[in-house]
Amino acid sequence: MSNRIESTRALMTHGITAMVVHQNSETLASLKSALERQGVSILQADSRARAIQMLGGQNPAPLVFTDTELPDGTWADILAEAERAAQPVNVIVVARVVDTRFYLKTIETGAFDSIAPPFVATDLEYVVRSALDNVAARRGVRARNGGTGTDRRLWTVTKKPVLRCLMGVKIQSDQ
Repeated sequence: MSNRIESTRALMTHGITAMVVHQNSETLASLKSALERQGVSILQADSRARAIQMLGGQNPAPLVFTDTELPDGTWADILAEAERAAQPVNVIVVARVVDTRFYLKTIETGAFDSIAPPFVATDLEYVVRSALDNVAARRGVRARNGGTGTDRRLWTVTKKPVLRCLMGVKIQSDQ
């Protein structure tokens, strides 16, 4: 547990950076503003192709918020690219409306979480903190393994969403 806290602190001391992938989406523009109010630095990609370039570096942003539809792909394409990144990345899919079936599909496919407006500051802060804690722990495991892969047990246990906001009701997971 202390390694997880140390990893999160290391990411925090360098500031939180998140990639927001969208093209002219009011929903994502409001999310971007909400994240900036929380002190998150934003990298913006307006297409799948640009997101792939940004995820291709040695140290990609630890968090990616993606629109459901892009001019050249979908959220699933972004998730697939994030899974191939040099460092662990958590993808949070941003839907325009609450849709339980879509939510479950994103989680089952491997997204860290799926959120929809309105973006309440405390809920968004919790999602960001949980995703950041998780990715910090996974990056810490990779560093301890000499940068060669991840501990699949940690991935399986911790790469689960910890906050559910369905129909305006928060449901805490058992993590």
